[in-house]
Amino acid sequence: MPEDVNKSYVQRYINRAETTTSEEERQNCLYRAGTQMEVIPCDGNDHLTPEQKQTVLDAAKELLGDGNG
Repeated sequence: MPEDVNKSYVQRYINRAETTTSEEERQNCLYRAGTQMEVIPCDGNDHLTPEQKQTVLDAAKELLGDGNG
């Protein structure tokens, strides 16, 4: 993960992913957070696999700390 990750950007999209009822929006939010942290490829495909979703959530938890991601 790069040192210059915008934590507030990641926090905003992780929060949206956790609160939305739309699976399409959840996918997009996780894609945005994941590409910001550079833990998934930035290829425009926001249809993430379950493994990619978990990778993003785990990276956000590490970046933001417990209770914030």
